[in-house]
Amino acid sequence: MTMKRISLEQVMNGERFFRVPKLLFESDFYKTMSSDSKLLYAILKDRFDLSVKNNWIDAEGNIYFIFTVTEIGKMLGCGKDKVIKLKRELKKYDLLEEVRQGLNKPNLIYLGTLQAEKASNPLVTAEFGKSEFRNSEKPTSRILKNRLQEVGKSESNDTDISDTNYSDYISSRKTEKNSNEFSQSAETYQSLSKNQSIPFVEQKYYSLLQIIADKYNDQMFGFPDVLTMTHKQKMQIGQYLAEGYVTSTEVLNMIERIPKDSASPLAYLLKSLDNLKQERQFEQKRIAHLNAENYYSVKKEGIENG
Repeated sequence: MTMKRISLEQVMNGERFFRVPKLLFESDFYKTMSSDSKLLYAILKDRFDLSVKNNWIDAEGNIYFIFTVTEIGKMLGCGKDKVIKLKRELKKYDLLEEVRQGLNKPNLIYLGTLQAEKASNPLVTAEFGKSEFRNSEKPTSRILKNRLQEVGKSESNDTDISDTNYSDYISSRKTEKNSNEFSQSAETYQSLSKNQSIPFVEQKYYSLLQIIADKYNDQMFGFPDVLTMTHKQKMQIGQYLAEGYVTSTEVLNMIERIPKDSASPLAYLLKSLDNLKQERQFEQKRIAHLNAENYYSVKKEGIENG
């Protein structure tokens, strides 16, 4: 069988892929982590988009998701016992946390953030020894006990979460590109951010903003001379979220619609957000005006009849 080489067109069209953080390979702390666990971390992180669309966000603004042991096993092509081992390894490195919901309900999974400054070797707990990372997937009595605790005998919660129905509202007004708005990237961006200091955004939005930044950085892969989103730029977007005029799902959809030939992708995104904000403000004023008219009409009618 002859290998088919990857073409420029494939690269430019944005082939789907999992993003594995470089820190997992460059940090002394994470170097001892198994490659399968690093891959699992990337796969789990990739599901954040689905979590945002499903509004799987807790009261503290942290994102969680649902991904059963069987689903992970199918994704990785391995058995349940190995999946449990990999999840336990991620927990050892403070990269995964599970919250039980109760009988026959899937656990809520939280991912931990990578730490640049860590000790050279993680503490190996008695519960998680090296012997549990043999290549063999034959279950030991201890692993079978752990499996019963994690996945349950009936595994009735093993549903296809990726097919969950969710609201995917997209603004009816699509941003139109014109030469004055987007031809001069530096001028456009400066006009949007002139004399603006970094806005204050509540911490509860930070997880959402990181997902938005990751989505933007992925989408911009292949754009010439495009840098990754900075903290200040994330805070600018966070201001729209905090004001309540735009949802995180709408921001993600706008990023997907940025034209490939855009001279300034970030300016295009910010202009799209500003357009939607103005639409929502206009709609609020229109509704307020109608409510006022109705109020005075009813009041006048009551006076005439009285």
